[in-house]
Amino acid sequence: MLDFLVLPQVAPFSIAALVLIGLTLFEILTLLIGKPLSAILHHAVHVDGGHIDGLHPGKEVLGGKAGLFGSAFDWLNLGRVPIFILLIIALAAFSISGLALQIGLNGIWRPMPALLAVAVVLVPTAYFTRWLSSLVARIVPRDETYAQTSGDFVGLVGVVTVGPVRAGVVARARIVDRHGNTHFPRVEPADLAAVIPAGASVLVIDVRKGVLAIAVADPALVAESPAVSSGQ
Repeated sequence: MLDFLVLPQVAPFSIAALVLIGLTLFEILTLLIGKPLSAILHHAVHVDGGHIDGLHPGKEVLGGKAGLFGSAFDWLNLGRVPIFILLIIALAAFSISGLALQIGLNGIWRPMPALLAVAVVLVPTAYFTRWLSSLVARIVPRDETYAQTSGDFVGLVGVVTVGPVRAGVVARARIVDRHGNTHFPRVEPADLAAVIPAGASVLVIDVRKGVLAIAVADPALVAESPAVSSGQ
């Protein structure tokens, strides 16, 4: 089986599977040190409530004019699921589709040439990615990238769930929006010299490049916050 996986006709799909495994392991490793790869990628290509880097689909997408690529990203649910998850799904769809095709053909006759096989699996890869990303969008906890813009969280009070919150370290807070939906956005201290412990009640006071800037909430504000009223 190993000999089959390293055949030139199968190599693109084997490499995709190895990249998938590598990204998953690297995500776990970076999560343990407090700065997951998914958060770094999200910060580099920030998608916010269907907008990318503050730009509206239909005007500009990923820094370029909307068109074929903009429509494709929208069709693949970019913005409804984090870009890292979408990448993982696409790699899985590509490698599984390609390996299944070449294994099936090898059982009948022989694998088709690599470039032809890649072209054949692009369509099923796209549809599988769209279907699975739609499913993931319904299952995963919603954060600020799905339902509304980050600016809508300014003025709300939440509770730090992943901390402590300090400059340069990925942290998250649980915030219930004005519609009763729960979000787990990334947060950083408004005062970059401050350290806010996990479990602290915090007030969102600003948005910096898609990350919510927070400060320890006043007790009077905590009593009125949606998070507290919902049992936090």
